[in-house]
Formats: sequence, structure tokens, C-alpha cells
Amino acid sequence: MTLKFAVSGNANIDIYYFVEKIPQPDEAVEALEIRTSLGGAATNIATGISKLGHYARFIGFVGSDPEATEVLSELKQRGIDVAYVKSSSKQTGRVIVLLDKEGRRAMIAHRGANSELRPGAFNPEETLRGIDHLHLSSTSPEYSYWFFREAKKMGISTSWDPGMTICLRGFKSIKNVLQYVDVLFLNERENEALKIDPASIEKPLIIIKKGSEGSEAPQYKIKAEAFRVKALDATGAGDAFDAAFLVAWKRKIGLKESLVIANAAGAIKVTRFGAHSSPTASELAEFLEKNGREDLARLFKP
Repeated sequence: MTLKFAVSGNANIDIYYFVEKIPQPDEAVEALEIRTSLGGAATNIATGISKLGHYARFIGFVGSDPEATEVLSELKQRGIDVAYVKSSSKQTGRVIVLLDKEGRRAMIAHRGANSELRPGAFNPEETLRGIDHLHLSSTSPEYSYWFFREAKKMGISTSWDPGMTICLRGFKSIKNVLQYVDVLFLNERENEALKIDPASIEKPLIIIKKGSEGSEAPQYKIKAEAFRVKALDATGAGDAFDAAFLVAWKRKIGLKESLVIANAAGAIKVTRFGAHSSPTASELAEFLEKNGREDLARLFKP
């Protein structure tokens, strides 16, 4: 069964500077290498879903510059539907990523055209037609509240990965949004910033990403250990996790098993360069099989 996902959020050009170490204030370092790739959490997740064999529709904005053509071309090559992407007079979003030899990173983001993601930016009945699930990444509470509410009117399941910038605003800033969210993705720092008590919240399902410590669904006291790999680039690992979890969850695979599958996708991603290097279904199956999870591997074999 092919599931149909819509993903909305930022579309960026990521410019990577490979350095020996990330500089401190007033310090200069030499770049060993520079690479450019497509980025933005939402495009990462759409790519992850597409690579796992499901339909992904990206809903967002690009500029009217040469970078916009590059973004749309890259998304199309990844099998993502870009028919609902709009153009803005602002620059296409950009992110400068400093990546050291240990795989640690620092980032500077310019939102540009992504700032057009506001309530009413799209016609929901048109952009969500035929969709099974809507996911938003790093989107404002105002836009998220509006789009999730419209999705729920259409009977569509939803998920949100708000990101640290939003989480730093505190729980009150997202409380109203959560009534329309089925799955909320957070990392440990974001969870600490929000100060959510999982025991006091029945909905949404909260999924905590803990990197090398694995992941958990605290409301159900379910944890899944991480897979041990050598990290090359952590950029987009959380997005690879989100994509794999959503595919498993929508396929009604058990919660613990969905966490294991998502951990595997994130582990594969960190061994590769680039935010869009999440695994295909066959790569995920091979990894799970090699790590003693033949029961889950067979779910992703052709």
C-alpha cells in the first residue's frame, strides 16, 4: 500500500563548510572543503518518505532566483510532487553549516522565502486533496494551528516537529496547536525547553529523539535503544527518523517497533554526508537484518 503524505516547511540551499573545528567568537578557521546541497527539515522528511517508497507532496515557498530552480529540480529528482510550491519575491532560504571532523555542526539560517509560510498561504482543499497525513517541520505556531485545523476538517492525521526556535518560546506558545496534532516530535533539548509533563498529556503522542541514546514514547514508557554507528554528519538525522517513524506508524506497525525502525533510519543517515541521505526501503531492510531485526527487515523488503 502506498501512503500519501504532504509535508510543509522550509526549503533551503545548504552550504557546508568542512572545518577542523568550529570557531569561537573572534576566531577564524580555514575551510577544508565546501559543498552545496538541498536542505530544510521539511524537504528532508519529504525525501525520506519518498525514498521509503511512498508518495510525498512538498508544500512551501522558494524565491524567484536561480537557487529556486535548483531546489525544485532536486525535489523532482527525488520523486517529490512540487506542484503546490509557490514562488516569492524573497530569496530562496539558505543555511550555512559548519561541520567539524567529529560530525558536530553549527548553523546560520536565512529564512527568505520561507517566511511566506503564514495562515491562508495555501488553499487546503486543493493542496491536501487525496492526502493521508500532513506533517509540518519548523513552522510557526500560527501557521501550524491554521493548517492542522484545516487538515482535521478533512479527516487527515497530523504530525509536527516544531524545532528548537519554536520550543524556546515555551509550552504556552504551542498549547493551542496541539489539539490538532496526532504526533509531536521533539529532541531532548526541545523537550526540556517546553517542560512538558507527558503524564499530564493524553494527546498528542509525544516522541522524544535522544540521538545516541535512542528514542522513547514517554506517555507509554516505551524506549528503543540506538544503533551503534560511526557518525559522519548528523544533519538531517532527526528528519530521517521522523520520516521512517511516520511511515511505520501509518502502516500500523507497533509503537516500539516504529521507534526501532526510526532509530535505524537515523543511524544510517549519520554515516552519510548531506541532509537528504536518508535510507531507501531496501537499505533500511538490509541494516535492520544485519542488526538482528529480521522481523522488521521483512516489512521493508520489496
